[in-house]
Amino acid sequence: LQSRIKLKLFGHSGSGKTTLVESLKCGLLRSFFRRRRPRLSSTNSTRFPPSPLASKPAVSVSISNLYPGCEHVSVRSRSMMFELGLTRGTLEVLVAPPQHPHCTADDQSTKAIDIQNAYLNGVGDFSVWEFSGNPVYFCCYDYFAANDPTSIHVIVFSLEEPYEIQLNQVIFWLNFLKSLVPVEEPIAFGGKLKNPLHVVLVATHADIMNVPRPAGGEFGYDKDTSLLKEIRNRFGNDLHISNKLFVLDAGASGSKDMKVLRSHLQDIRSQIVSVCPPMTHLCEKIISTLPSWRKLNGPNQLMSLQQFVYDVQDQLNPLAREGDLRHIAQQLHSAGEINIMQSETVQDVLLLDPRWLCTNVLGKLLSVETPRALHHYRGRYTVEDVQRLVPDSDVEELLQILDAMDICARDLSSGTMVDIPALIKTDNLHRSWTDEEDEGRVYGGVRIVPVEYLTPFPCGIFHKVQVNLCRWIHQQSAEGDADIRLWVNGCKIANRGAELLVLLVNHGQGIEVQVRGLETEKIKCCLLLDSVCSTMENVMATTLPGLLTVKHYLSPQQLREHHEPVMIYQPRDFFRAQTLKETSLTNTMGGYKESFSSIMCFGCHDVYSQASLGMDIHASDLNLLTRRKLCRLLDPPDPMGKDWCLLAMNLGLPDLVAKYNTNNGAPKEFLPSPVHALLREWASYPESTVGILMSKLRELGRRDAADFLLKASSVFKINLDGNGQEAYDSSCNSGTSYNSISSVVSR
Repeated sequence: LQSRIKLKLFGHSGSGKTTLVESLKCGLLRSFFRRRRPRLSSTNSTRFPPSPLASKPAVSVSISNLYPGCEHVSVRSRSMMFELGLTRGTLEVLVAPPQHPHCTADDQSTKAIDIQNAYLNGVGDFSVWEFSGNPVYFCCYDYFAANDPTSIHVIVFSLEEPYEIQLNQVIFWLNFLKSLVPVEEPIAFGGKLKNPLHVVLVATHADIMNVPRPAGGEFGYDKDTSLLKEIRNRFGNDLHISNKLFVLDAGASGSKDMKVLRSHLQDIRSQIVSVCPPMTHLCEKIISTLPSWRKLNGPNQLMSLQQFVYDVQDQLNPLAREGDLRHIAQQLHSAGEINIMQSETVQDVLLLDPRWLCTNVLGKLLSVETPRALHHYRGRYTVEDVQRLVPDSDVEELLQILDAMDICARDLSSGTMVDIPALIKTDNLHRSWTDEEDEGRVYGGVRIVPVEYLTPFPCGIFHKVQVNLCRWIHQQSAEGDADIRLWVNGCKIANRGAELLVLLVNHGQGIEVQVRGLETEKIKCCLLLDSVCSTMENVMATTLPGLLTVKHYLSPQQLREHHEPVMIYQPRDFFRAQTLKETSLTNTMGGYKESFSSIMCFGCHDVYSQASLGMDIHASDLNLLTRRKLCRLLDPPDPMGKDWCLLAMNLGLPDLVAKYNTNNGAPKEFLPSPVHALLREWASYPESTVGILMSKLRELGRRDAADFLLKASSVFKINLDGNGQEAYDSSCNSGTSYNSISSVVSR
């Protein structure tokens, strides 16, 4: 059997991940003699200085630690109608770079991803991957966090935090894991995943919070049931979450609570290992050969799969087939010996030594101590700056790797400059246009938000957005006048006479794009907005394939007036107006109406006349994630018959009912989704629109599914002919990486 699998730990800084790992490694004798390290109070230590936002509600402090710069943005509770912007009272706070707990250097805190092979006493052998809770490292996690269903994922949070913060922290990490998992096609019955990630929740610091515990028993946390219920309601369809919340003192390695956790981890490990293919003699031989290959591979530990196959055939077994070696590489990945890196820009690349990149390179490059070497505040550095940090690496090849991972963007026009947005320290006051003359200008903008829940965007995504916008501007600047300025959670772009702001707002729960330009340049404003939104959507789709997002539209009149807060129009507002045959929306804050064309395309009638609006958008344009959600809602049999069978009849496709009826005793998890098949068939007809689907769902009595479509559907789609498309593409070519890691390692 496979001897080792991965154990991955996630949690905010100070939650006790490192202590938990050390305790799990302790044997009985060692735990008896073990002395817990003195723990500084989180309210007065230098590692956790008092927050300048301490007077705000606790939940705001928690989220603003993750999104520095967004703490000055607040919203009306449970409402996405508008956002309160900067006020005079917060200006003095913004003058200096914000000081947040995670910005303080601490030699004890984990750097990037700490990887170690360890025997966890009473559990078994693991490759332990501890992901730092410091947000500066988040931009590199998407390549390593959820790429292996044979791993155990442990979410650690501290009971020292108020309950609402505990819940928010757990949701943040689970939403991250969920968002990294792509949709599998064909969609299975009920939208279920074939191999959901195993997740265990651990609450620490029970001793400090005096959680009650009977003599010789386990800690009894009074909110464990409500927390687990909330978590399972949100993520139960996407992740395999353990039924028990483990409440413990992370430093008490010999406690009853720790023994219960060990037993549970051992059960999951045994279950995973039992379905893993057995280790072959060749696989074991490759493991013993890996150390010598790492030495031979030079400063950068990357190898293409083709080179791996060639080396095995050349040095170990000339008869080994490529297909078999792919399976062996997957086993080595599962055991943590290597890491297989896959994405749009990374295909079949093996990281021979995960510690080299995850701990050494990224730990040095993105560390909070790096201002000693990377002293610039705007996240723009020379190649020599980077070389000083990683003197043992081939810096040119390394930067190509980091570029392909969307951690940095090379400015090829300057040749020696590199943008690393995660390292930006400066906060800028350019969060709005307030002092400029606005005669003859048009304004517009959108806010991109998650559809299902109003939660912060997952780890590091805005840094990747900034990287891709830098790359796009570097490409544009070669053709004409283009410029970009970055700051914490924001950037400002000037391109071809139009200006654009991209801001992370509402505690990281939305990304806002605001554009303005001359009245005579409406088409340029349309192209710039659409190009930047396309760039961002591409980043989302490739980095977070499991996250469904939607555009909300900002009031152009209030943007022009620099009015705060700004009215935000949601998809349901457009659909409701369309149903009433109206072509404008009422700004309830301003007391006036704004036309669809002014809201969505700067009043440019050439663009508006070639667009489809919400109800008229074709059903084939429905996002795959939207379809999966409909599968979850409509696949299960409904006691009143209000499920996919009756929907198929209403849509004029009765033949599909007999074809996909699942009442034959077969296990449903192995069946394809009938709703997915129904939508695919129905969308092949030219008259099938989103509006018709909504009305059919309402006729069926499935308001839940219709309301979801109202939230998730696009409301504006430009339909260009061939000539228009060609001009459009040349004007708004979105930024893509100059390098794929595959091309780097194949050289």
